[in-house]
Amino acid sequence: MFLIHSTVDQAPLQAAALVGACRGDGWQTPLQPRFLGVLFHQLLGYEADFDHLAGLSPEAVAEALPTAEQRLELVELMVTLEMLCDSIPAALEASIGHWAGVLGVEDRSLRLARDLAAHASAQALHDFYRYNWIGEQDILSPAFEGLLARHGEQAYALTVEPDPIEAARWRALEQCPAGSIGRSLWDFYRERGFGFPGEPGAANAALAHHDWIHVLADFDTTPMGEMEVTAFQAAASTLPGATLGFIGAVSIFQTGLLPSLVVPPGSYHALEVPGGPERIADAIQRGRACERDVFRESDFFAVADQALPDLRDCWSIPGKANLPSS
Repeated sequence: MFLIHSTVDQAPLQAAALVGACRGDGWQTPLQPRFLGVLFHQLLGYEADFDHLAGLSPEAVAEALPTAEQRLELVELMVTLEMLCDSIPAALEASIGHWAGVLGVEDRSLRLARDLAAHASAQALHDFYRYNWIGEQDILSPAFEGLLARHGEQAYALTVEPDPIEAARWRALEQCPAGSIGRSLWDFYRERGFGFPGEPGAANAALAHHDWIHVLADFDTTPMGEMEVTAFQAAASTLPGATLGFIGAVSIFQTGLLPSLVVPPGSYHALEVPGGPERIADAIQRGRACERDVFRESDFFAVADQALPDLRDCWSIPGKANLPSS
């Protein structure tokens, strides 16, 4: 996730790289330099004027930026800047592709950007769900390939065939102690009128894994809340598809470039709420502080009876910053 492997000393280099790759003759939207300014300020303590900062060439950055992790995070942030555009300019997509080639980065986020730049919405949807954290969770189920063959793309995110055993497992969270993460998740579903995984039309177990993270980190299911939770979990996991999940969420909830299996169209410009970029940066900081990989190391059913405040303390998850809420 963005800037996690970067140091304060490298911030000027990273900032100049983003300008060199993405600004061109001018930013496509005022949100791009604002978003960058907030991230660099909150995550690295670096102040930069992204409207006037001189850019660097990819060759200069490749020589100065040593690690694969840093190069990957830089390209992922470039792609996110693409997702802030209502329509991805061909010149911007080509520039970022060139930078990725010079930096030796081939990432699933670039595939998504190419799809969207070419207005290949159906392919973009397929690539997004196949390669993000949902698809990576789906393939852990022996039944998934059959569901995908019978029902198509919907099987990535939704319960497409009834599974009474799975539904009973989630419904049983009602019996967890008051104040536990399990009971809090059950309340989270009931308050929103959500069905339980295993019930046709509800989220499947792969998608619902991140509902535990909603509760754990105290994020709502508003468009802004969905971007916050995907930012948090990308920073709190080494799963390759975790950052793609955040990039896709931006393209769903900010510009509507990417169609969704679960979100109806129309929830756009969510990052423009008061304090929007600041809330994303705070979510990244909190995810980075989490001492448990929320995908690779977290069987939430195993800790369902544990008090929610105790679990947050155990995993070193700090409280949310006092920022405007939507």
